[in-house]
Amino acid sequence: MKTTIKGKRYNSDSCEELASHDHRNNGNYSGTSTLMLAGDGAYLVWLDTNGQDCYLSDNFGKCEDVPDFIDWCDLTDDEATRLAELGLIEIID
Repeated sequence: MKTTIKGKRYNSDSCEELASHDHRNNGNYSGTSTLMLAGDGAYLVWLDTNGQDCYLSDNFGKCEDVPDFIDWCDLTDDEATRLAELGLIEIID
């Protein structure tokens, strides 16, 4: 998916996927929000939906609150390691 934000063009295909969160409506999968890192350091969220929830629609835009987004995610070990490398979370053993 592509979007333009403040005169900059972003393409989800060229962004690094950092973490994701599945959405459910009445127990049914309705889409996924993915936190992405663009080449210029911008954090973006791509919402890819399947039409099962009338309150969700496909969207690709700037992530206004990265820590809040991360709180919603069930992180894999690889995702947590990458987010820690970026200084977005701290891994405590």
